[in-house]
Amino acid sequence: MVLRWASVACLWVSAASLCPAADRTFFQKGVNFTAERGGYGSDGAVQMLAELPKHGVNTIALVPYGFTPLGVPQIRFGMRMESDEGIERMSHQAHELGMKVLLKPHLWTSGGFAGGIEYADAVERAKFFLEYKKFIEHYAALANRTHADMFCVGVELQKLTPFAKEWREIIAGVRSLYSGPLVYAATQGPEFESITFWDALDYIGLNDYYPLPDSLSADEVLRKVEIVHAKFKRPVILTEVGFTSMEAPHREPWSENPRKVSLNDQARCYDALFRAFYSKPWFQGMYWWKIGTDGHGGPGDGSFTPWKKPAMDVVDRWYLRGK
Repeated sequence: MVLRWASVACLWVSAASLCPAADRTFFQKGVNFTAERGGYGSDGAVQMLAELPKHGVNTIALVPYGFTPLGVPQIRFGMRMESDEGIERMSHQAHELGMKVLLKPHLWTSGGFAGGIEYADAVERAKFFLEYKKFIEHYAALANRTHADMFCVGVELQKLTPFAKEWREIIAGVRSLYSGPLVYAATQGPEFESITFWDALDYIGLNDYYPLPDSLSADEVLRKVEIVHAKFKRPVILTEVGFTSMEAPHREPWSENPRKVSLNDQARCYDALFRAFYSKPWFQGMYWWKIGTDGHGGPGDGSFTPWKKPAMDVVDRWYLRGK
């Protein structure tokens, strides 16, 4: 198994990391493929998955959720929508279709955003990390069993990532169960820019919801990313990137506050991010947020999905033709 994963790692990482001769061997043209109505185990999910390679998608992120109440160091996981059996089915189907799989477990809280999880008390924080170890190692073992091509050790836990010692222990535990490439998916801003354990991972992962100016110039975003890359010499992927299809989504890309639907504003933002990142030598790919297993979307939908919208035409153009 170690030899198998060593070869996979060489396919996935750039000259800056594990395999000096690789140099963009596999560029990740990804989407986050999320469990919606029916979940990962449904026949509809299989049918929807089969549509993705037609758009140049060569990689999917599967996103199982765990739930933790704010302030209570307990994590419940194994939900029906993202059951282990459903993930196994999606992983097998993706591989049959020639796509690779990033398994990206994510925490959900009573406050919604995982970045709100915080434990100022050291004893309670230690209890949380023990719970998190059980959660993430469960999915690391699942990643190994399903031959996932990459694994994400955490998502947007911005108030906990300053505790680098604990994260290095988490990463070591994951590596004992899964020998493929690892990434962490950081929130844009202070978390992404201040993490100190990127050297323990194979990729620098950014959930890119940095605001853009009205010009849609991404120069300032690129500057921030390049600083982190230069310090840690790891290739960068956008583990999440997205915009709603409502007016001016670039100003607060994370926001789903109801506004007038604007499909063209979403498409313009997609194109701006593609133009900014796509050709950078340290950049290894992106995962748009999100396409659901139920195929929801269309012209009247203001949500993040690009499905059946002009933004998907932008994805087609870049993923299929590279421009």
